[in-house]
Amino acid sequence: MHALQLLFKTSAAALFLGLCLTLRTGTAQGQIQNVISANLTTSQIDNSTGYVITLEVSNLISQCIVVKTTLDVSDTVFFLYGNFHFTSCLCGVSTRRFFWEIDAPENGIIKGKAEVVSEENICPSDVEICSLVYKVCIKREIIIRC
Repeated sequence: MHALQLLFKTSAAALFLGLCLTLRTGTAQGQIQNVISANLTTSQIDNSTGYVITLEVSNLISQCIVVKTTLDVSDTVFFLYGNFHFTSCLCGVSTRRFFWEIDAPENGIIKGKAEVVSEENICPSDVEICSLVYKVCIKREIIIRC
């Protein structure tokens, strides 16, 4: 009973503010949409310390988006042909794979990143680009077995 008396003493403005915050939080959570997904895999090259790293990025929406993919590695991992940043146009629900070759003579950490960006001249000029902000990061550990 005492709790109800306190509720009635609370000003109408405070109750209205609490209601608005509750409603706003509920609708904001419903608006979050996965735009892209990513999968990072490693394949060892012929029992050596070389690996092929594959970052597979999927567009989960029907609009065209521009995706930038990067690979961050620890100091014990070396790129055989360079650490390239790939930028690509993904239209409709589709998937694209990006590849890097590395040398990892010791254990190391690899982070694959896929990010929706708003770069121009990537998609064809007659295509409308959806410029949402979204980023996916995946971390993998390379363990060298002797």
